[in-house]
Amino acid sequence: MRFFTLILVFCFTLVALSLYLLSSLNKEIVLIDLLFKEIQLSLGNALLSFFILGFLITLILELINSFRTKDN
Repeated sequence: MRFFTLILVFCFTLVALSLYLLSSLNKEIVLIDLLFKEIQLSLGNALLSFFILGFLITLILELINSFRTKDN
């Protein structure tokens, strides 16, 4: 269990460092069009927000799938 905890901490640190570098190094402004509204974000923040949104959607769908298959 200790080895897996070490790997988990290492992976979390690696992801946090890469997200920080991604958001700090990309200062270009991009326009994100949401039907009737345009949002100006830096490229790093836009990539970070879409990454987190995709992660949350995947997590929710996996939880729904695991609860549905556990009932069968």
